[in-house]
Amino acid sequence: MCGIAGISTSVVKDPTYWKRWATRFSDELKHRGKDDAGLLLMLRNSDPKPVFWGREVYSDMLQYIPEKSATELLTEQVNGFILHQRLSIIAPGDRGHQPMCDATGRYWITFNGEIFNYIELRKQYKINTITDTDTEVLLELWAKMEDKCLQLLDGFFAFCIYDSLENTYTLVRDKTGVKPLFYLNNKETFAFSSEEQTLREINESKEINPTAIYLHLKYSMTDAVDWYPDVKTLKPGCWIRWIPNLRSIIDRQWYYPSTYQRLNEVRDLRELLFESMRKRLRSDVPMGFAVSGGIDSSIILGIGRWQLGMDAPLHLFSVGSNGMQGDETEWQKKVQKKHGGQMHQIRVEDLGTPDFEQLVQLTKRPPVAWNNIGHFALCRKVREVGVTVLFNGQGADEIFGGYPDYFIQSIIDGDQELKDFKDHWPIGYSQASKIALKRKWRGKMSLKFKHKVDQYLWGNWFSKDQIFSNDLELHPVVEDVKERMLGDYYGTLKDSKFYGRLYQMLAWEDRNGMAFQLESRNPFADDLLLPKYFLGKYSLNALSEGGMPKGMLRNTFKDLLPNDLFARLDKKGFSMPEAQLTQKFGSDWKDWFLSSKLDAYINRGNREKMAAKFSQLSSKELSLYFKISSLGLFLENQSS
Repeated sequence: MCGIAGISTSVVKDPTYWKRWATRFSDELKHRGKDDAGLLLMLRNSDPKPVFWGREVYSDMLQYIPEKSATELLTEQVNGFILHQRLSIIAPGDRGHQPMCDATGRYWITFNGEIFNYIELRKQYKINTITDTDTEVLLELWAKMEDKCLQLLDGFFAFCIYDSLENTYTLVRDKTGVKPLFYLNNKETFAFSSEEQTLREINESKEINPTAIYLHLKYSMTDAVDWYPDVKTLKPGCWIRWIPNLRSIIDRQWYYPSTYQRLNEVRDLRELLFESMRKRLRSDVPMGFAVSGGIDSSIILGIGRWQLGMDAPLHLFSVGSNGMQGDETEWQKKVQKKHGGQMHQIRVEDLGTPDFEQLVQLTKRPPVAWNNIGHFALCRKVREVGVTVLFNGQGADEIFGGYPDYFIQSIIDGDQELKDFKDHWPIGYSQASKIALKRKWRGKMSLKFKHKVDQYLWGNWFSKDQIFSNDLELHPVVEDVKERMLGDYYGTLKDSKFYGRLYQMLAWEDRNGMAFQLESRNPFADDLLLPKYFLGKYSLNALSEGGMPKGMLRNTFKDLLPNDLFARLDKKGFSMPEAQLTQKFGSDWKDWFLSSKLDAYINRGNREKMAAKFSQLSSKELSLYFKISSLGLFLENQSS
């Protein structure tokens, strides 16, 4: 769990260039990992061997450690580097120092993520290691089979492999996009990073994609498209290879979401998740568990308690709102009573505008709601306690059919079986039917007509160009419930019409966690086998075993859930008293809401009218007020 970056040029640059960008990348990524740092320089001369700079460790394996300082080495003879800022999780200290090279010295890696089955892979492929790290196992697997090893990896990752023999840079990202990776490619420079700002500076670009702003405000789809036209996101489940000598990029999709067909082999859900957690409990630093008051995080905690032992000290983390709307405190207490552990709770009433400002400053993104701020504050608390790894339950709703959208889709599909327990749906049947009818109507519209409808509804806020240039929808037309579940889980990797509900949540988890050097682990979202055997393999009716949403999951782990929680049907996800909080603090945000930086994207007259009647705004209007204010603050920070 780290920050990675690199740059390669096809033209000669002076020493000032290399010093500037090595320093800039390091400064930008330091908050992702302050435990160690390393730099690998590629020299422009006849010797193909790169030069490694950093902490001198295992010199018998890392053959290219010079005596000179990094400043002396950053000369006009350099034509590229890869860089690493480390947050130590496995093998802290010198053993996991990066960039790291394989046993032959040909391949070098800068790696962000965790390969949880590295011990099993090391044994299966008879890999001799010096460092006892997952990084080294991944590197040696790449040396054996290159990208064919990706299908073997159980975990999450974003990494770059530099091939010193072929002089190529290969960037890889995991299948659900748990870890971020951005890149730019112009006529003379290729660069990549875990974050975007330095890449923007390299291209001297200040432009912001207006479609990103439109989707952020209309749908809360903050990461559906790239925010900056010159900086691209490497798609989940894909890899690209930069070939400096040819000034070209090869791109490939390495992972393809599984089809609906049932597999011949049947795997036990309990066995799979217990095995997944066994590997994910590997850590050389303290771990903790997020407790929301729902069944997903409770199951993860229950398995953790089972495997760590009843006497193991557990740190639990939650958000409570002292009886306000959406307060989950009583449910969280039931989970704590069931499994024990020390609870650390963030109180909503203690949050305010300073938390809002700090989030935007550290994450470089505008939040869409107070739950983003609540999670940000939770991550801060986790690190204050001294915990470095936090378990979460993201991904379970997509696999096991927990979202109201799936039940709405069942009405569109004409599925009659689910009506037998409609009183237990996570959304009222009457409300679901009305939404289904609206989606049916919209699904029959042409794209041009949809744009006209959107112009009628949103024309007072956005320009015609913003509305008509967008072809992404929050709820695209799908074949059936299974396709929607696959689209929510895999996003654009499944089909370009999806943005990926899970992808969005994982993006916020990474940004909020890494703001405080915190690693998030989500077994439902990054496991190698769970989606293979369960995602899209069962009907929503089968997943709702016993007439309860996610009944298959509930029944499988009934012994790990408090009795009341097992029967609970009203959980709506991580919720906070959004309207109350915005009403309380929103008047202080007027300068952000009316920022001139927004004038190019959002109608100023409408904003002035809304600001004038702030105390009378409805809950829906307050939600929009929050998002516009967050954008104003974000744009002000961008220009400062």
